[in-house]
Amino acid sequence: MSAGAYSTGDGRFHVEKSDQGWFLVDTEQANEFGQQLIHGPLATLDGVRAAIPGARDLKPLPRVKPKQRTTRPETKGPTAAPLPPPPPPPSWIDQLPDKEAAQARQLIKALEKEGLDGAEQLVRRHRDDAAPMIATRLIEHRLRALVDEQPESERERAHDLVRRVAHILGIEGSSVERPAPRWALIEVRDTAVMPRQRIRPLE
Repeated sequence: MSAGAYSTGDGRFHVEKSDQGWFLVDTEQANEFGQQLIHGPLATLDGVRAAIPGARDLKPLPRVKPKQRTTRPETKGPTAAPLPPPPPPPSWIDQLPDKEAAQARQLIKALEKEGLDGAEQLVRRHRDDAAPMIATRLIEHRLRALVDEQPESERERAHDLVRRVAHILGIEGSSVERPAPRWALIEVRDTAVMPRQRIRPLE
């Protein structure tokens, strides 16, 4: 080979001459910038011949150096205050008239103070019922508390006793023969008048 440009027999490489020496150009691979893979400069053509077998193991020389990108400091404008979370949707209590809403909240608070589970759901379902469901749940809750105070071995017997007492108070009062007085277990609301003769336990 003499001065000029040449190609290898398989066409894989071009050999080019410049003022800096000889360069071996890979026609099948590209460098990290997507350009031809160039090896060199090599001082002589003999050096080029010696480099061809392992050319793909040589460190490539990029033709163009990447331009350094100047990063400008970001200009921050005034920081917007975060938006407040949307208000929760109105509850069933919020949709009641003010007076009824206040009464419902007071009743829920009183039932929770009693230790009754699911007080809000109970009030929502039964606050307008004709049947005294809320008073019934309160009675059951207090009677269960009495049962829970008993030794574990006695609790089943205590449950039976409580069921019998509840039946006597709620059902059997209407079956007493006259002229003996009868009784009834009733729910007394805030607007109701308390019975004059209330049944009380004997001293």
